[in-house]
This record gives sequence, structure tokens and C-alpha cells, in this order.
Amino acid sequence: MWKKIHLLILLFAFLGCDLPVKKNLTGMNAIWCESIYLRGYDPRTNQPLTIDKIKALALTLKKHNIKYAYLFAGPYATDGHLPSYSFSNHAVESVRILKKYYPGIVILPWVGGIENKTVHLDDTAWVKIALEDTKRLVSRLSVPGVHVDLEFIKKGDHYLDTTMGKEKPLDMINYGNYVNDFHKKLRILLPDKFISSVVVATAPDTKPWKRKTSMKELFELTGYIDQLSFLYYDTSINDEKTYEKNCLDQIKDIQRLKAENNIQYLISIGTFINVPQLHKYRNMSIENIPNALSCIKKSLNELKSPRNVVSGISIFCNWQTDENEWDEIDKYSIQLP
Repeated sequence: MWKKIHLLILLFAFLGCDLPVKKNLTGMNAIWCESIYLRGYDPRTNQPLTIDKIKALALTLKKHNIKYAYLFAGPYATDGHLPSYSFSNHAVESVRILKKYYPGIVILPWVGGIENKTVHLDDTAWVKIALEDTKRLVSRLSVPGVHVDLEFIKKGDHYLDTTMGKEKPLDMINYGNYVNDFHKKLRILLPDKFISSVVVATAPDTKPWKRKTSMKELFELTGYIDQLSFLYYDTSINDEKTYEKNCLDQIKDIQRLKAENNIQYLISIGTFINVPQLHKYRNMSIENIPNALSCIKKSLNELKSPRNVVSGISIFCNWQTDENEWDEIDKYSIQLP
């Protein structure tokens, strides 16, 4: 028996292959972080960023088992470029300090924006510049990859129409293909880097204000990336039974995707301030942290083979997550089976 095992090891070595290793993908939690850490100052108050604040973020994320930090690097501009602050000495130094106080952190600059506002995925010149700037940013910050957040705001909501702008004809139909093409080109440009992305929930009764990505589009998208978050908030669901059913539906969708493309899949919860204009999308008696995490755990337990279907949670967002919410996240943390 041992001779056979020894021969197999030698065979793998001879072929230049790695032996299959069982990976525990649980606990791959993430959080979206504000721009102050790359800007070097708070854009709301103009107060400079201090080393103490950077250290505090690092220690907070470490304490609460957050592995990935999506540091906001600004939306792409209308010409495709990323803002200059993302490439600044402040940005480089912040990344260095975060790594110093939390060596296990994975820093992914958060790039993207809203289609038809500053993002123009149907413009080949815009896409070329955006991709080149993204590659340059990853190199400049010496980070292992990038987090891409591309959004399409649907028309019909007065508040969002006046703040975000409306889509152009046929954009709704073609948008998914544009997003996939962008990620495909990004993968070619960054073949060995970690690419993370985010979409809204695919569960059938969820009605977010952003365009949903179809499962067909997702099967292609997940072939180009290493991590995908599903936003299981802003669902417009107002009863617990429907929320729980759709949570299970969402995890079943993830299970289907994972069978095809075995990447990290995260489920996102919200710690945002719930402004009145968005109350119809966010029923906080249902989408609160304890209920959301409990619902995810319950849904995972209902699966026949739940292990490693969901790799962790992602949290929107660090600048609106207070101590009470961190305590809730810890208390109801998902111990995946």
C-alpha cells in the first residue's frame, strides 16, 4: 500500500503536477472600505488620515475575521481613468501599514462605477483605458488583485433617476455581455491576479434597484474571476417567509454555479444607514444582521451537501459598521458545516 502511495507521489512530481490539496474555503469574509485609506484624507471633512486610523482598521478587521478589504479606489471617470489619489504615495503607504498590522489581510482596490454615469462599457476606447489603469493600480499598490463593482441602475424610481441617471436604449439587454467582456479582458490582462466581483441577488422574488444578472451570464462571468459576492439586501421583500425562501433559492443558485466554476462565493449583508428614499427596498425588520445571518445558516443546513458552497460573507460597509453591529456579526457568525 505504502509503495503505491510513494509511486503516486513520484508520478505527480515527475509530471510537474501539484498533489490535490483539500482547502477549507470557509471564513473568506470581506468588507467594502471607504476611500480615505487611499486618498490620505477624509473627503467629507478634509481631515488627514492618521496612522492610528489605519492601524485601527487593520486591527478591527483582524479581530472580526475579515480576510478581504475592498479599499475604494474611486469610480472610473468618464474617460475611463481612475482618480490620481489611488496611485498616490498616501495610497501606497496605507497599504503598507495595513499589511504591517494585519499580515493576513488581502487588499483588493475597489474599482467600478455606474453605467451611463461615468462607466461606458459599450465604448471600446473607454474600456481600454479603464483596463490599463486597473492593471497599473494593482502594480502600483503591490496588491494581489482587484475588486470590480459595475452597476446598472434601472429606471422608474424618481429618487434614483434624478441622482443616478437613466439607461440608454437596449443597454439593459446588452449590459450583461458588456460586463462579461470587461472581466474577460481583465483576466487576460491580469492572468495571475485575484479578481473579485459583485452582483445583486438572483433569487426570483428579490427586486433590487439594480439590473439582475442572469444565471447564463453568471456561468460565463465566474469563468473569469476568483470571487463573487451576491448582495442579499435591498431585496424589496417584506415578509420573513419569502425572505427565507429566497435565501435558500440564492444558495441553490450558488451551488449550481460552484458545480461549474469552483471559485469563492460570498453572500453580502448590509450595515448601511437606511435613508428614507430606499426604505421600500430595505425592510430592516427582515434585512437586519441577526436575521440575515441566521437565515443564511438555516438555508445552508437545508442543503444536502452544504460544505464549502458559501465561502463567507461580505459586508457593506466599514464606514457604517458600528461596534454593536460588529458584535452582532460575531454573535451570529456563520460556522459553515
